[in-house]
Amino acid sequence: MKSVLIVFFVTLSSLSAFGQDTDKMDGTYEGYIDGAYVFTDSDGYKAEFTSVTNDVSTKYDLTSQKYVGMQFMITFTVDTEIDEEDEEIQVSTIVELVMPE
Repeated sequence: MKSVLIVFFVTLSSLSAFGQDTDKMDGTYEGYIDGAYVFTDSDGYKAEFTSVTNDVSTKYDLTSQKYVGMQFMITFTVDTEIDEEDEEIQVSTIVELVMPE
């Protein structure tokens, strides 16, 4: 499962210049699981986001169960960083989160 997510985020980051562009997706919030904010799109693909901006965390407390099962429009970035073991990792950040009306 993690390999699918890694491929997903590597693909997204390669489409954007240096990972700084934003991408969007619609997804149903599954919860805060193992340190990641997990959403599932309409095709059943799970996307894990490792962080959220302060604006998003102020508007939505995604660590609570309150928003589980709700639909969102997610705007996010994917950046490449080097971890403690000098390996490249993909870091995905939610920069905007909107609930459709």
